[in-house]
Amino acid sequence: MKNFTIIIPIFNEIDSIFNLLNEIKKEFDGQLPEIIIVDDGSTDNFVKKKIEFKKNNLKIIHHKKNLGKCKAMLTGVKNAKKNNICIIDGDGQNPPYEAKKLMNFWMNINKTEKQFALVCGNRIKRQDSVSKKISSKVANKIRKIMLDDDCNDTACALKVFSKDDYLKLKYFRNMHRFLPALFKINSGKIFNVPVDDRKRIKGISKYSFHNRFWIGILDLISVWLMVLKRRKK
Repeated sequence: MKNFTIIIPIFNEIDSIFNLLNEIKKEFDGQLPEIIIVDDGSTDNFVKKKIEFKKNNLKIIHHKKNLGKCKAMLTGVKNAKKNNICIIDGDGQNPPYEAKKLMNFWMNINKTEKQFALVCGNRIKRQDSVSKKISSKVANKIRKIMLDDDCNDTACALKVFSKDDYLKLKYFRNMHRFLPALFKINSGKIFNVPVDDRKRIKGISKYSFHNRFWIGILDLISVWLMVLKRRKK
C-alpha cells in the first residue's frame, strides 16, 4: 500500500484523530501509505498537541482558517506524492480496514477501466442518528434521480481515485458531495464497495439536515446542468 496517499481532512477532531492514526498504523503495519492530515482551521488546539506518530511519511498541513472539507481535500490531493488517493474522515467512523479494502479493490480494477474510475464506500448499517439517516436518504434519492450518478452512498467519506483525474475536475466549494457525478461526466466508472460504519465516539458531527441539504441545492442544480449538457453530446 506504499503506492497510496491517505488524505484525512479534519476540523476540530482532536478527540478522535490520534486514535485513528494509531489504528491506521496497526492496519497497514509494514506497508504504511503516505498520510496527509489537512487541518482545516481547527480551533481545538490540534496545532499545539504533540503528534505521537513516529513515522516520517506523515505530513500535516494547516489552513489558517476553516475553508471547508472540499478545499481541505484539494490541498491534500495537490500535496500527495502518490497518484493513488484514498480519502477517509478523521472522526473515526470509517474503519481503516475498510479503507484498505477499497485500496485493494482499486488495485484490481482493469487498467482500461481506471481512467476517471471512482471507488465509493457504501455503508451497509449506518451508525448515525435517525435525523441524519433520514436527511441522507432524502438527499441520496433526489441526487440519484437528478444525476443518475451510479453511487449508492455519496455521503460516505471513503473514496479512492487517481490524483491526476481529480485535479482535472473544475473545483467548486461542495464538489466532494458530487464526485460520482463529476467522474461519470468524464466517462468514468463508479464502483460501490460495501463497508462497515462505526458510531462517533468522541467529538461533534459538523453536519446537519440544513448544511447537507439546503446549502447543496444550488450545487445540485449546477451539477445537474453539467449532466444534461453531457447527455446531449
